[in-house]
Amino acid sequence: MLKLPESYDLFPILVSKFDISGYDQEDEVIERVLDNSGLGEHGFLQGSAKTSTTRNFLEEYPTLQKQIQAAIDVYSKRVGLLPLKTTGSWYGVYENGGKIDRHHHANSQVSGAYYPYVESRYTSIVLDNPTTVLRPTDIWDNITKYSEPAKEIVVQSGDLVLFPSWIYHYTDPNTSGKRCVISFDTQFKG
Repeated sequence: MLKLPESYDLFPILVSKFDISGYDQEDEVIERVLDNSGLGEHGFLQGSAKTSTTRNFLEEYPTLQKQIQAAIDVYSKRVGLLPLKTTGSWYGVYENGGKIDRHHHANSQVSGAYYPYVESRYTSIVLDNPTTVLRPTDIWDNITKYSEPAKEIVVQSGDLVLFPSWIYHYTDPNTSGKRCVISFDTQFKG
């Protein structure tokens, strides 16, 4: 009789979702990202999606930056990284049909997407399984946590998602009304 095997889930990848709503400058931040002025094009954005021209958005909102930094500290400690700090930060506005193409963030350790405003109740970000390219000859009979090609993270207003910068990620075309996302990268403190 075959005994049950001892199994190992090797090399897990941490993606964390925090609810950071309720900070002091939240209404100001939402008003700013809904304003739509100063938005431009970006090569990864498609449809009715636009991005801010600033690349230091969080520096203008220290209370928000402090909330995000606290989440980064929790994340980096949990995965064993040296302390990190935010670097570039910008925001995007996605109307219905807008999306961002598959991409990753070079020269960063952890990236984040904070959703200050989602018009309908929920939206999502999709992260690709980085091991898929290493298994081109596998033919799946059933999608499990070991074989899924991507993972959709459902988010709502106030959610912050942190993930390794090297993971390819994207969004499907927006169907949630207006969606605003503040994105950022990190680098080691010091």
